[in-house]
Amino acid sequence: MTEPQLITVKKILEGSPFQDSIEIGTPGKGGAIKIYGDFADPVGFEARIHEAVRLRKMTSDLMGGV
Repeated sequence: MTEPQLITVKKILEGSPFQDSIEIGTPGKGGAIKIYGDFADPVGFEARIHEAVRLRKMTSDLMGGV
């Protein structure tokens, strides 16, 4: 296998490092977002939540507040 193929295989076998998740919002009212993280790292997970909410707001603004 070439080097890129080895990397792809490795990522498939490892899976996601983030097994915990939290969902915010509802699909019918502005959309829902699901954030994956590690509950054992609350500071890191909180940073991921803040960034997801920021990106959700930016997306809503770009779509005209939809």
